[in-house]
Amino acid sequence: MARFRETVRTLLRERLLDAAYEATAADGFDKLRMAHLATAVGVSRQTVYAEFGSKDALGEALFQRESERCLVGIQESLDAHRDDLRTAVGAAVHFCLRLAARNPLVRAMLSRTDAALLPVLTTRPDAVFGTATAALDAYVAEAWPEVDERSRELAVDAAVRLTASHIVQAAATPEQSAEWIAESVARIALAPSR
Repeated sequence: MARFRETVRTLLRERLLDAAYEATAADGFDKLRMAHLATAVGVSRQTVYAEFGSKDALGEALFQRESERCLVGIQESLDAHRDDLRTAVGAAVHFCLRLAARNPLVRAMLSRTDAALLPVLTTRPDAVFGTATAALDAYVAEAWPEVDERSRELAVDAAVRLTASHIVQAAATPEQSAEWIAESVARIALAPSR
């Protein structure tokens, strides 16, 4: 019975996140109301608050889920180029930048008129950055064992933060940004140890 309850709760959470994603894509996160979300899913407003606690926590959960989905695409990009770290990083960053450019949630986060989600990426990024950093660190350790631990930590942190920076404020095309980040990360990862 406990397993059934957990399955139902997981399904409810996914339905709430799906509805929140659709509402944010259509009208922006600022206009999202927990009561409207509850109505869209067919539950009480209290159920929504019991699941997420607050609208800010809902936003963080929504962005966390999108980040985890993004990590799947990043891994596929890395897998396609395991023989060359620089090329792999470039492909993964390029994937990420293209995805962010067309993702309505990211566009809503970065919109000047809908900045309620922006702190998830800028001032409260620990959950998102922590997940990405841990996943990428484990991947690099397994795929390129010749990269020493400290270089790996520095390279992964640089890749995550530079990519996020280019998502927030693109300085070039996704292709140019991916090339620049890949070169930076490869230089850090492959630099001779001291």
